[in-house]
Amino acid sequence: MEPTKPLLDLDPDEAWQPWEVNVRGLLNMTRAFLPLQLSTRASANGSCTIINVASSGALSARPGSGSYRSSKLAVLRWTETLQLEYGDQGLWTFCVNPGAIKTKITENAPAQVRDALPDRPDIAGDTIAWLAAERREWLGGRYVSCPWDMEELLNKKDEIVEKDGLKMRIVF
Repeated sequence: MEPTKPLLDLDPDEAWQPWEVNVRGLLNMTRAFLPLQLSTRASANGSCTIINVASSGALSARPGSGSYRSSKLAVLRWTETLQLEYGDQGLWTFCVNPGAIKTKITENAPAQVRDALPDRPDIAGDTIAWLAAERREWLGGRYVSCPWDMEELLNKKDEIVEKDGLKMRIVF
């Protein structure tokens, strides 16, 4: 995460770093592993899964964090696009928000931000394992926040599908 500064106070390299990690890194990893996944999917019940990590920061704007938040927004769109491009070949993609967790990335955040991080890493791990364990075609290409109640999410399946929810859209 870049230092919490307005754009004109950031060195351009600092401002670009989240894009290098979150977007270019994702592009490179996907290009490296997707061909292998698609070629071996027959041994995995005809499917393969990519779970990308975004952030709730992708869903809102806040002063001083534009590079990080916009790069995570790009991860959401990238995940949906991969689903559209390769879903018919057995790929299922998800984009998760791991939750508000204290990590190395939050060490430089303001104290009031660090102190307001209630979630535990095991919640993210449990949700990611849940997503990978069973093929839920209706969730492909969508955003899932790990702290959500997954049983409640399943109960909202029809509403999510009907409204094409959990994807980035401008709604009037």
